[in-house]
Amino acid sequence: MKRFHHKFTLPAILILLVAAIGLLFAGINNMRNQTTLPPNGTASAIGVELNQSFGYIDLHELQANGVSFVYLRGTQGRSYFDDDYLTYRDQILGTKMAFGTIVAYSNESTPLQHYQFFMKKVGTNTGSLPIWIEPAIDDYDLNYIKQMAQFASMLQQQNKRVMVDVDIKYKKYFAHDVQFITGGRKAPNKLQYSFWRYTNNGRVKSVRNFENGVTMLTYNGTVTQYKEKYGQLTQ
Repeated sequence: MKRFHHKFTLPAILILLVAAIGLLFAGINNMRNQTTLPPNGTASAIGVELNQSFGYIDLHELQANGVSFVYLRGTQGRSYFDDDYLTYRDQILGTKMAFGTIVAYSNESTPLQHYQFFMKKVGTNTGSLPIWIEPAIDDYDLNYIKQMAQFASMLQQQNKRVMVDVDIKYKKYFAHDVQFITGGRKAPNKLQYSFWRYTNNGRVKSVRNFENGVTMLTYNGTVTQYKEKYGQLTQ
């Protein structure tokens, strides 16, 4: 009985195995380098937070890589103002992206103190997106929520849209047209939350200084609704 020796079979198998492993790692690496999208794979518009911790960010690169809006960190309490807020606000005028302003609500300042400092530093040019009020502390009581609601009302008196980063259970303490934003891995109820902060550790493809640690959010409505309220999409 003849025995056939396939001397090239084993090397060929090894080469194919190495190639397959290489493609697998390349695919994983490519996924890691892509823009972080919501877990459910759908989004009407993608946005990011910008603040002084990132350093220089090319806003045109953000726009070119599918970011439709940005939130600029503004004030906290009666003393903190982000060093890069005004720079980002000026630069964004040269793009097609919409923008909004973030206020961190401190338990060490009154609603009036928050309002006066905000108007002094930011003024009325807060962007077309709702002013995003977030808690500056992790644990708070009902009195804190009520004071935040007072501050929100002061901003609304300037004909500003307002959005708060607290649970929808507190809705009754705010004016009826105050919007809500929430985080988490699961998409929130569209009737309750206008925006979804889906990660605090995202990245945007090909944008230097945005490789990780980026807070990313999406509008929790349809593309048509986004365009009607805030402008065109960039992707």
